[in-house]
Amino acid sequence: MLTVLGVPAHPLLVHAVVVLLPLATAGSVAVAVRPSWARPYGPLVAIAALGGAVSAVLARLAGEQLEAAIEITPGFQPVIDQHERLGTFTVFAAWPFALLAVAAVGLAWRGRERAARVVGVLAALAGLVALVMVSLAGHSGAAAVWGDVVG
Repeated sequence: MLTVLGVPAHPLLVHAVVVLLPLATAGSVAVAVRPSWARPYGPLVAIAALGGAVSAVLARLAGEQLEAAIEITPGFQPVIDQHERLGTFTVFAAWPFALLAVAAVGLAWRGRERAARVVGVLAALAGLVALVMVSLAGHSGAAAVWGDVVG
């Protein structure tokens, strides 16, 4: 199982996802609303989106390893399965967002402002979808871990 200093890596990697994807989404929306920010801030948005997408993949892989390493109470398996599905959807939402963010930056740097603006708006929309998926997956994971405490 993938660990960091003896701690399962999944909860640590998840924090990268829940920080990077929302930040990248906010930046993507800002750049879509203010296209003049594409050249100075677009690369930061693209790097954050790519980092979030890579982190989502790594968090999913580490989550699978964590699931295999622990004993799950039979009645609890549906909760884990739902969290796993939402995590998979997060990965599927994060990559189009990241690729669109990178494409928008590339177009802006090549001086193709109109195309960069269209792709930038698409990136912002894809980022919002990724943000929804991060929220749903994060909520299901938190409910799985902390449900007994708050419920």
